[in-house]
Amino acid sequence: MLDFVVNSVFEIGYIGFFFYMIVVGTFVPLPTQLILIPAGYLASQGKLDIATTILVTASGITIGALINYHLADYISQKFLDKSKAQKLKKFFDKYGKLSVFLAPLTFGLGQYISIPAGVAKMDLKWFVPIIFISNSIWNLSMLSLGYIYGEDASSHTIYVAGGSLILVIVVVSFFVYKEFKSY
Repeated sequence: MLDFVVNSVFEIGYIGFFFYMIVVGTFVPLPTQLILIPAGYLASQGKLDIATTILVTASGITIGALINYHLADYISQKFLDKSKAQKLKKFFDKYGKLSVFLAPLTFGLGQYISIPAGVAKMDLKWFVPIIFISNSIWNLSMLSLGYIYGEDASSHTIYVAGGSLILVIVVVSFFVYKEFKSY
């Protein structure tokens, strides 16, 4: 089974990664791990470049997030009560940067944070780089799992290591946010 996934990822290549990640960045619930962990394994064999893979996948997710953002902005202008949008805007003015940074580092939340960000009209000069950086960190962590554990990894080992890595990322993110907050 793993050989099939790894070979499929290798055949898709960077262009396939990009388009898959655009879909992942929207509200379609596709797991990034399906592509990134085998890609990390391929990188460990010298068949893929990790930096290029991170750039391509984070760019794809960012484009998908922008699709969600603009769609949510448009729909909210037409159908959402202005008072509810204002409440969300207040929240995003206070916690938006942290929310956008942490959501992609959490299983299942990354592709959905762009919806409230779009409704709240979070400033794109913050939204785009934060979502790109956060997804780059997530993608690096998933690629690293594949790189480190390769074909010998059991799913249990990957989830334990992944959970530990996510915990480290969240703690580091907290300290990064404290620095961000002063700007």
